[in-house]
Amino acid sequence: MKRKSRLGLLALAFLAAWATGMGMGNTRADEGPSAAAQGVKVETLSRSDRSWNGDLLPKLNDVQAEVTVLRITVPAGVTLPRHFHPVINAGVLLQGRLRVESDDGASQSLQPGQAIIETVNKVHRGVSLGPEPAVVVVVYVAPKGSPITVPAASAPNGKPNKAADEIVTVRPLTTSSSKQRLKQFVGISGANSGARGLSMNRVVIPPGGQAAAHQHVGSESAIFLLAGRVKTFYGPCLERSVINQTGDFIFIPAGVIHMPVNLSANEEAIAIVARNDANEQEHVELHAPPGKAEGAPGAPTCAAPGHK
Repeated sequence: MKRKSRLGLLALAFLAAWATGMGMGNTRADEGPSAAAQGVKVETLSRSDRSWNGDLLPKLNDVQAEVTVLRITVPAGVTLPRHFHPVINAGVLLQGRLRVESDDGASQSLQPGQAIIETVNKVHRGVSLGPEPAVVVVVYVAPKGSPITVPAASAPNGKPNKAADEIVTVRPLTTSSSKQRLKQFVGISGANSGARGLSMNRVVIPPGGQAAAHQHVGSESAIFLLAGRVKTFYGPCLERSVINQTGDFIFIPAGVIHMPVNLSANEEAIAIVARNDANEQEHVELHAPPGKAEGAPGAPTCAAPGHK
């Protein structure tokens, strides 16, 4: 796919996510009025983690995939705020004219009938050139719950589109599912803040719930338990355990296999988790000692008793 076509789809994807707020779960920026305030219309044609016959879609990096199809109408003359997309999508311009302007100085004008495939994590903006509204249909394929659009101020790879010494604010509004099967609000990561060696998330274990047994390869974990009582089984066969309560600070060395369990049947356990890895989900490995929990193949052979 030519570069100009890839740039084109970046604008199409943003029109959808900015107007609906779908992709704004991780960050917020003040770069002028939102697309919705400028009269952008968004119609959800389909959103599902299943195919037409009910089959569950395959996973992406151990996270359930979801497909979203949107039709977006953008009034003539509207210029969208600068942004980027951390997910893949493709679209078709049905009506109107659209110009894409990227931060590296490239630009491209699109005509009706063009189908284009997006690049990921490149900052740009889109302009509806008129004289009639631009109408596009966009298809997103992404891990379920992941953000679709992020403001330019939080560009990835340590290169936010503000000065390098500026502070980036992240206000998580929606949750995602981690590899270890826990609900989390992504706070600080390489993708949303430019962090290079640090991540911090708010993690929730539902009543009576537990994570999949796992380890964090190459990264240490520092945890503050905001609420609840958690029993963490750990070791090659989950043969050891420790119980923590609200207000405890917890340290887990890199590479230690562990599995936290919420001891309450009625209340969530909530924790703030920091790691010395800006892309920590890329380095989570699941494990499944027999009789303990589902996980990745190649787990150690364990003769230890169950964890109940």
